[in-house]
Amino acid sequence: MITKASSKTPGNLPELISYSPSGRPSLTRRVEDRLKCALILGYLKPGDKLVTKNIADAMKMSVTPVRESLIRLSASSALALTPSHAFFVPIITSEQFNEYMRMRRLIEPELAEKAVLKMDANGFEECLSLCQKLRSAYERRDVYLAHQLNLTLRLKLYIYAGLPEFFKIVTQLWINLWPTLSYTFESDSEDKWPIFFSSLELALSNRDAGAAADAIRESLDKGLRIYLSLLTEQGE
Repeated sequence: MITKASSKTPGNLPELISYSPSGRPSLTRRVEDRLKCALILGYLKPGDKLVTKNIADAMKMSVTPVRESLIRLSASSALALTPSHAFFVPIITSEQFNEYMRMRRLIEPELAEKAVLKMDANGFEECLSLCQKLRSAYERRDVYLAHQLNLTLRLKLYIYAGLPEFFKIVTQLWINLWPTLSYTFESDSEDKWPIFFSSLELALSNRDAGAAADAIRESLDKGLRIYLSLLTEQGE
């Protein structure tokens, strides 16, 4: 896991948890997944420029798969491409942010509910173990570790829903949203961090599908309220 003191470079990132593709993933796909993780985990903030050679050096590979992955990410709007062929993390508007969060609210609670209905004992054990680790990271105020554990918990949970197309939409929404959301929360006082896992942990302990959906919905609503309040405080 990545901690606050870890080096924040794409070369140190895990690959994004996903439905396993058939066969061995290409080098371009592996680079793309690591860059997606960098976006979701807040390692790249809005406006950051991505330099192909720097990423290739960090990952100890040639520039060709890196450039191919950057082009693919720009095609999905995860990155912005300038007329001079420079790649940047896009800056999203508050209107876009609200729309993305509304889409998450429509999809993620259903994924959580269906996951709880389908999970076996090993799945519950795995997710509850992640909840405990997340609680420990939260109590230590280890922002990077907590963020990665939250990502891992939700992805693991949503995979159990057995809805791969919904899962793809959610991960794309996270890629679009999290550079902005992570940067906003990281710059804010720690006492405003939302405790986003307690109700989900209880729902999983009780194997209550409806409560799991409510927990995800509540966390999304709370996160949006905090984000909007921060924008108001910053005069944006």
